[in-house]
Amino acid sequence: MADADKSGAGTTSQTGTASGTGGGGGPPPGGLEQLLFPMLAMGIFFWLFILRPENKRRKQKDALLSAVKPKDKVVTIFGMYGTVVDFDGDDVILNVDPKKDVKLRCRRSAIESVVTEEEKEKK
Repeated sequence: MADADKSGAGTTSQTGTASGTGGGGGPPPGGLEQLLFPMLAMGIFFWLFILRPENKRRKQKDALLSAVKPKDKVVTIFGMYGTVVDFDGDDVILNVDPKKDVKLRCRRSAIESVVTEEEKEKK
């Protein structure tokens, strides 16, 4: 009999507590509607300020690398000046010291920029 009283008292307090908190079973406040605008704004921000400029830079770099031809003066990403001698697949052979005929083999993607006549005159 004491066991029945304990189980009966426990159920009453549990159901009283559950109904007291207002657990009606509806959706929690602040669902998808509140998250939609910030997520959309972050997506637009990410595209405008990160993806779009990176794609522009990549296209410019690809155009630069495809326009490089022998006898162009270039600067590599590690700061070395040289003249393009030949292409070997994806590699470029640069003449970095014409007096001693020092040649360097590097990837085409290692070319940072092409030195123009204006840049030569500034030096």
